Amino acid sequence: MKKSILKYTVLLCCVMSSWSCTKLDEEVFSSIPADGFFRNEAEVMTNVGRIYAQLRRITGRFGAGSLDLVGTDECIIPFRETNLWYDNGLWIALHRHQYDPNLTPMSVGYSFCFDGISMCNQILYQLGGSKVDFAGKDKIFAEVKIARAFFYYRAMDWFGNIPISTDFKDVTLPGQHTRAEVWDFIVKEIKDNLPLLNDAPNTNNYGRTSTKAMANMMLAKLYLNAEKWKGAAMWDETIASAEAVINTPGYSLPADYFSNFAVNNAGSKENIFVVPYDKTRTTGSILQLHCWTLHTLSQQTFGLIAFTWDGYAGMEDFYNAYDASDKRIKSWLVGPQFSASGQPLMLSPTRQLTYRNHINALYNPTAPALLDDGVRFKKYEYEAGLKDNESMSNDWVVFRYADALMTKAEALMRKNGNVATQQAVDLVNQVRFRAFGDHSHDYTIATLTMNELLAELGREFVWEYHRRQDLIRFNKWNVAWFEKPAGNPNHELYPIPTAVLNVNPKLRQNPGY
Repeated sequence: MKKSILKYTVLLCCVMSSWSCTKLDEEVFSSIPADGFFRNEAEVMTNVGRIYAQLRRITGRFGAGSLDLVGTDECIIPFRETNLWYDNGLWIALHRHQYDPNLTPMSVGYSFCFDGISMCNQILYQLGGSKVDFAGKDKIFAEVKIARAFFYYRAMDWFGNIPISTDFKDVTLPGQHTRAEVWDFIVKEIKDNLPLLNDAPNTNNYGRTSTKAMANMMLAKLYLNAEKWKGAAMWDETIASAEAVINTPGYSLPADYFSNFAVNNAGSKENIFVVPYDKTRTTGSILQLHCWTLHTLSQQTFGLIAFTWDGYAGMEDFYNAYDASDKRIKSWLVGPQFSASGQPLMLSPTRQLTYRNHINALYNPTAPALLDDGVRFKKYEYEAGLKDNESMSNDWVVFRYADALMTKAEALMRKNGNVATQQAVDLVNQVRFRAFGDHSHDYTIATLTMNELLAELGREFVWEYHRRQDLIRFNKWNVAWFEKPAGNPNHELYPIPTAVLNVNPKLRQNPGY
């Protein structure tokens, strides 16, 4: 029997041959006989490459871009003058934590996770049925299972009580599992497959779920958040997993913080797991941070051709928490704006585009936020010449070495009754030294409080999709901040989309919705 197969060529996976690449590509081929496919290692890896095309959806603004960013205290999308960014109240609802199971980001986020899980199950089924054999085939099974664990990790974080499905042939509707049960499943999957993963980073495993450091970093996150997700603190396990990452050869903190986010960031010694993008080779799900945040006039600053949307901005209090001498403050664009040639960028003959940290309002039709209210994100380097519907070429950073250092430090403090130890201080100061270039702003046991640690996590990992987890773990997700009232503890979980509940009657909505 012949079946149509959608074949993705993923250049990242070309490293299985004698030359190495690190970018993704996608190409659709015609029908291929199922019994004529998976005849060799290259064809197997082509099929596995579909996972990495799916992972590119993580930066979609209606998925993780909303679920991990817009509802936090580091980002705001206000309703602006000239009636920009109302979008039926979507961004207002997300900011105020007025979640609804019919909001688009809920279904997009759920689909990102479970489409990825289904794809992994299919690939494992196809790989198991393939007669082709080669050295390292067992490692590919492990790589796919770690990718599946990552999709479950995101689903469990966002939606909590979800189904577990691992058998592609099973057509029955899966039952719902508690968040703790899903946590157990993910941890077991990672630990069972860890021994088969690569010991150290190299060009062959760049951007893949095939390294022990990537898996151990995911384990560290699971243990770090276990008090919320599992119902029991697991600080020793957090420390051990973070140490496994720290002790992995090949990772370090480069002197330049921003090198991790450069257009050509594939050479970073800090980035542990990334999702690769390329402006010419990745289509469909693309990275468009420049479009999200910049006013259109800023095209002239960065040499952009693409129309930019003047939406996402930094929150005032979050920006004000930076020390002026902290190099990471350059993650933000602030003040009067000029073209690349030094000419003022004018919104009108008498008004220069001036990004300011103050924002008039989240939603006030009579006195809306100004077009240039809010500092703008520029931590990722913006490549000149980017066109409409063209991706940035920067690889999106998911896990990096600084995260392992900060994770261990936090676990040490929590284990010590939420009080800093000298070891924790030393770890945080390794990261902080880079931000200031000297020891003049080092923490001490007295100054590294839990509140200060949370602030430092925010500055170090701004807009890296960390903040929601951090705020929940520090019990700050439901406190009031600008234009958001104190919230409902049930809203630490997002609602399961209505469309999903309609399809599977075995599922029940999360409490509070």
